[in-house]
Amino acid sequence: MNRALLISPLLLAAFFACGCKEKQKATPIAASQTTVPQAFTAAPHFDGQNAYLHCHNICAMGPRLSGSPAYAAQLDYLEKHLRAVGWTVERDSFPVRGISMTNLRAVKGENKSARPLLLSCHIDTKINICPDFQSADDGASGAAVLLETARTLPDAVAERVELIFLDGEESFAPRMSESDGLYGSKYDVKRRGSNLPRYQINLDMVGGRNKIIAPPSLETSDFMYSHYISAVRKLGFREDKWTIWPGSYMDDHLPYLEAGVESLNLIAVFVGSDWWHTPRDNMSRICADSLRESGLITAELIRSLLTEKAD
Repeated sequence: MNRALLISPLLLAAFFACGCKEKQKATPIAASQTTVPQAFTAAPHFDGQNAYLHCHNICAMGPRLSGSPAYAAQLDYLEKHLRAVGWTVERDSFPVRGISMTNLRAVKGENKSARPLLLSCHIDTKINICPDFQSADDGASGAAVLLETARTLPDAVAERVELIFLDGEESFAPRMSESDGLYGSKYDVKRRGSNLPRYQINLDMVGGRNKIIAPPSLETSDFMYSHYISAVRKLGFREDKWTIWPGSYMDDHLPYLEAGVESLNLIAVFVGSDWWHTPRDNMSRICADSLRESGLITAELIRSLLTEKAD
């Protein structure tokens, strides 16, 4: 995902001086996990190994370009696993530049909430990287966390939550712009009209080993930041690994935010890295513990936000 960064050079330098370790020399990455789980477990709580297996299975499909057979296979995979744990799914298709793009939405039970909490991620793969580009962190990791979250949410909570797997986050051009990218989230906001979610949590690049998650400060309200940092502290996560980015991103939270939705973008620091939008964004980057952390904080944010204000 190419994002326009609205950040001063001084803030950028200060951030990296404070311990960002994502920038590395272009050397081979050793596998972060040598053994792929053979099957999913029925653990009662979020299981990082289950999420890892989801991420592995999605990446094994190859590049999931919008409108491609691999993207269609990915939709089938998501639907299968969501339905297996009681979610109802619906596809929203829309044309973009001659391509039929598809968002996948999921609700559970009667979904009585007039304004649900929306959990989102994008599932399309950036074009023109390499023939077998896996886009493991930048795409598949968010879907893996949402699938395992869907399995573990209690029914009473799940009925106030909606999931959406977004197409068309990536731009056609090398760089994202206001007119190129975020197609799925823009379509969904338009489709909903005035029936918007109360809150949105967007997950993007949430499975990398040694990740630093940093929601953009310029697009994070004091309200959402308070819930975020409270969740970080309650779970005992390191605040240098779960921090705030001193700037702005173009990502799938923006269309909702601009429509008035309280949004939080859980996204890893990728500026200055040597893996983002390269063949190095493969399963070597993915870590089951990182996926588990992202799942735990997502669950805690759901709990705190739904407790904050009932429908």
